[in-house]
Amino acid sequence: MKFINHSLSTQVLTDGQLTLSYSKITPVFEELDRFFGDRNIDRGDRLALECVNSVPCALVLLYLLEREYSFLLFSRAANTSEENKPEIPPFCHYGLQIDSSPEAPETESEILFHRDRGLKIWENSLWMGKNSSSEELKPTLYLRTSGSTGNPKLVAHSHANLRNNILNCAERLNLRSGDRIAIPVPIFHLYGLGAGFLPGVMVGASIDLQKGANLLRYLQREREFNPNVAFMTPIFCETLLRGRRSPRPYKLTVAAGDRVREDTFKQYNDRFGCLVKLYGSTEMGAIAAGSPDDTLEVRDRTVGQPMPGVQMRLEEQSFENIEEMEGTGELWCKHNCGFEGYIDEKGNPLLSETGDWFRTKDFGRIGKDGLEVIGRCDHSVNRNGLLVFFTDVEKAIESIAGIEKVVVVSKGESQRGKKLFAYCIPAKDTKVEVIATDIRSHCFDLLPRHAIPDEIIIEKTLPLLPNGKVDRQKLTQKVDWDTIHQNNT
Repeated sequence: MKFINHSLSTQVLTDGQLTLSYSKITPVFEELDRFFGDRNIDRGDRLALECVNSVPCALVLLYLLEREYSFLLFSRAANTSEENKPEIPPFCHYGLQIDSSPEAPETESEILFHRDRGLKIWENSLWMGKNSSSEELKPTLYLRTSGSTGNPKLVAHSHANLRNNILNCAERLNLRSGDRIAIPVPIFHLYGLGAGFLPGVMVGASIDLQKGANLLRYLQREREFNPNVAFMTPIFCETLLRGRRSPRPYKLTVAAGDRVREDTFKQYNDRFGCLVKLYGSTEMGAIAAGSPDDTLEVRDRTVGQPMPGVQMRLEEQSFENIEEMEGTGELWCKHNCGFEGYIDEKGNPLLSETGDWFRTKDFGRIGKDGLEVIGRCDHSVNRNGLLVFFTDVEKAIESIAGIEKVVVVSKGESQRGKKLFAYCIPAKDTKVEVIATDIRSHCFDLLPRHAIPDEIIIEKTLPLLPNGKVDRQKLTQKVDWDTIHQNNT
């Protein structure tokens, strides 16, 4: 299945260390054909690729897609054995790692086969053997969910559905061959892979893959690569706003993975150009996305219209404050380009309880201008018989002078119901001393009584997942120690 146009000579893939034009990819793929053939690895062998944002890794990933292998993408955060071989699930026969050489390759094949470094392969000692069923012969991409809403799960995507999802993103975001796309988000997650990298490859755009991007590294690569499109997390959008004072026009910036603050959205548009939100999941791919043709107000308020082939419905909830929640419910999605299903560590399919409809676990509204996502079901609690969205509490506290970022979690019980803890990050350039008791006092003017956090905790940074989302589970686990420590000081 074709994912790339090998004839393009001016468009490139780069990672800041290596740069390769699309027209030079064919010799690399031919070398990979020999590499796999010499080891008797065929399309019936399911593989696991350790994936980072680099040109060598991108080439192997594209090869596995184009040659229709079934494979799992995993990150270097995975467990690693004493032999420096990451642990991979038993359904994968072989594992693949790529050590990039600091030396410039003399030929295209040396990008992956440079002396004793480059592409390495090992047989999985836990391998369970090949499954002979015809269903297993269908080319499949396996991904792990981020774990932001529970334990990570293994998700299976057919190559055909993945390709259709990619085409949806390329069309909705108006990506073109002349674009230069910066991707500082990881491509082992479906946002960076299926919304940014693969759509960019599909249309023949030049792509800059950035590994472990921070502000200084991004600004350096921005000067060298001169992108006009970027895929970011909302947190990185805020980082760029703080660190880059001068305007710099982009044709398009796409943000996904978390809430975009209203002030961030408007400031970013004013300084860097069109910002759109993309809404999706590892299971469903891109569910909805804004269009560059939408008005600023629509792009700010919604996550855009559903993608072609996506159906959305609301499951009504029982709210005591129903007048505030009119037209709101839990969002369910049906997507003909969604995932095949979940599998266990042995590769066996897990039964779905929802049939064709997927529970997003988000509250939202469906309107003529697009989809509005209000907050996650598991990021809301009932207090005094009333529903409290964490996002509402976070927005209110973030309006207090000197507060840059707020994340609310819940643990334990209080007299009002579920107990709320607000982790607050002071703004770096503020001259105001941020004190927890003062923040909570402000909350009485900003929030109804049932929504006021029980504890305010001041932190310098927030823990992040590999995909850039805030690790709320880790914050919830920290609650007991942080509140005891803060109360004692």
